[in-house]
Amino acid sequence: MKHKVVKESAQKQTISDDSISQARAAFMASGEIFDCKTIFVGIGLPCLVAHITQNYTSPNCHLVFESGLMEVMCKTQPLSTASANIAKASKMHGSMLDVFSMLQRGEIDVGLLSAAQIDVNGNLNSSKLNTKSGKTISLPGSGGAHDISVLANKVVVVMPSDPRRFVNNVDFITSPNIPYGNRKGVVGVAMPDGYFSFETGKAVLQKIYSDRNAEEIRTSLNWDVEISSTLERINPPSNRILEGANIFLQNN
Repeated sequence: MKHKVVKESAQKQTISDDSISQARAAFMASGEIFDCKTIFVGIGLPCLVAHITQNYTSPNCHLVFESGLMEVMCKTQPLSTASANIAKASKMHGSMLDVFSMLQRGEIDVGLLSAAQIDVNGNLNSSKLNTKSGKTISLPGSGGAHDISVLANKVVVVMPSDPRRFVNNVDFITSPNIPYGNRKGVVGVAMPDGYFSFETGKAVLQKIYSDRNAEEIRTSLNWDVEISSTLERINPPSNRILEGANIFLQNN
């Protein structure tokens, strides 16, 4: 099914269900990022979170990419963490040592990550999957995700709405959720329908979109989780944000 959004110019733009789903997940994650905070952006859906955050919700956030690019203006989709389009729009070209040193010094407020799997305790898997037939499938791995998950002051994960990715125990812990000191670890995961918080140590459904049902979200996943007694309902992203996200994704 396709969705048509009417623009002020009376022109129509067709947006796929997949683009809408990704935009909803990214917009939900952007609600956890505030102005003037420094964001470490992972590849994939985190790039869309960065785009929406910078262009619609918190325009004064500071974007840092793993390749060493800093103060990036994320107008179009980067194909990698060192794509020419974001390199041209960044104020500083540093090195991986520069940006990972920022992580180590505690200068990264929010790390944005995605993964193949996430469990009810906020551990991430990007390394391997065990199939029902007993085979092991090797995945690309974490890149800098392990460092981000343990060194950022807090981490927000963004995931597609796929119950196979939400498991009670990940097949392999690539990025552990281990809060320590002032570093909170993985504080939550955003998906197209809602947001789960890990601040109690286990996933709790904390926020949902106003057009979704909390119990349906809970039962649609493979997680054994609770619904917060202070569940927050928020409005879905506007047509303007959906249009911007669609253009952003089409440039990928």
